[in-house]
Amino acid sequence: MDDKETIDLLEKQIKTLEQAGIEISDDRKFFYVGEWDLALEGVYVAHKKHPGVLDPREMRALVEDFGIDTSEFDR
Repeated sequence: MDDKETIDLLEKQIKTLEQAGIEISDDRKFFYVGEWDLALEGVYVAHKKHPGVLDPREMRALVEDFGIDTSEFDR
């Protein structure tokens, strides 16, 4: 994915979580100010806490594109 596709996918994940009623307003703020890594970390944690809301393949793609280490969140 190129940068725009990655950012668009991250925003899609945030919207999906919000529509499911999951509180991620801080992550939305990080997204708006361009702190993509912090926004993704919050989305990833929400994904782990609320399995089945987000598409796991899309989450893997985001994690790979951003190159973040999720090991501390997987415990």
